[in-house]
Amino acid sequence: MKYSELVDSVRRRGALETAEQARDTTTAVLSTAAHSLDPADRRALASELPGSLDEAVLVPGQREHRSGSDLVIEVAQRLHTTQERARYLAKAVVDGLRDTDADVVERLRERLDSDLIDLLDAGGQPPQRARSVRAEVPTELSEEEVATALRGLTGWEGDHTGISRTVLLPEEAVTPLVNRVEREARAANDHAHVERVQGGVRFTLRTGRAAVTEPDIQLAERIDRIVEAGPGR
Repeated sequence: MKYSELVDSVRRRGALETAEQARDTTTAVLSTAAHSLDPADRRALASELPGSLDEAVLVPGQREHRSGSDLVIEVAQRLHTTQERARYLAKAVVDGLRDTDADVVERLRERLDSDLIDLLDAGGQPPQRARSVRAEVPTELSEEEVATALRGLTGWEGDHTGISRTVLLPEEAVTPLVNRVEREARAANDHAHVERVQGGVRFTLRTGRAAVTEPDIQLAERIDRIVEAGPGR
């Protein structure tokens, strides 16, 4: 197993920007998992890892029994991120190990007294939909998250690629409504796609070409309040 190949795989799979971030992520995940191994198994795992990483699993103390969820919580704390993002990063490390030496992952599965590997093998959100990829980039919401958000809105429909609401109202009321919505969108540094339709206007919200993010949901809530308040409010 080559250190550079493992770190590069983790960087790509975890949508990390630098090799240093990938190294820190790999170290955090391996150190956390190592607490669930017997000391002898830690030494065996260390012997299979590149020299730059063997110390990560040589943690002190006896074996600690933890569930996969417990391990994800600790990884989140170590990396100062959310549990959703921590699970994705831990999965990136496991997949990176599998890329470079699949036998190591299978031996880990046998040694770990937890559901960690099964948890990380389960399907998860791709990196751009896992929270906290980069703080300045809005998180793309999953299909399930958008469906949940739509249930709390009025008259909106769509999916994770975009949501729309058609508001029926007299012709003379369309322009004032559109102006108010556009002011709200600018204030929130967002944008509403506006389409005049027969008997009203349709608002469509999405970020980029085809993604719904949390700011889009927040703007939809503002539009609902504007429509509910009525003309001139």
